[in-house]
Amino acid sequence: MKAVVHWLAVPVVQRAESDRPPVLKYEAPEGVVVRDRGTAYVGTTDEKAVERLLAHPDVETLSAERKRRVELVPGLPVPWESLEHQVLSLGTDHGRRGVIGLGDVISALTRRARIPECGGCARRRKGLNRITVWGWWRRPALHLQSGG
Repeated sequence: MKAVVHWLAVPVVQRAESDRPPVLKYEAPEGVVVRDRGTAYVGTTDEKAVERLLAHPDVETLSAERKRRVELVPGLPVPWESLEHQVLSLGTDHGRRGVIGLGDVISALTRRARIPECGGCARRRKGLNRITVWGWWRRPALHLQSGG
């Protein structure tokens, strides 16, 4: 069964220190968060967390119409589908514990710069992950078997 990505509009509050970015008003589950002025859009597959957040009167489900009107990154045409792909890939065990590939590093940096990942970026990330930048010593040793 394929997981369903829920998008919620959650209010943000400004911190006491004016130079710090605002934070979500309510604790959000693991997912993708995109901030926009006084609201943040949270994408998650956690059904129970969605129910908890929707219990607050100022949290709402993001409608398809509102999604069309929201410009995720001003000036850049970013599709919601690329963000949903990121939500679905969260928490996936890639089989290499403690190993970080170059693709994941670049992906994390571009996410921090609020540049979403498209399909081409995801393929590039997979290819670049063959280059290990952290945890190279944790790779399993090669065991040669006799040809007999």
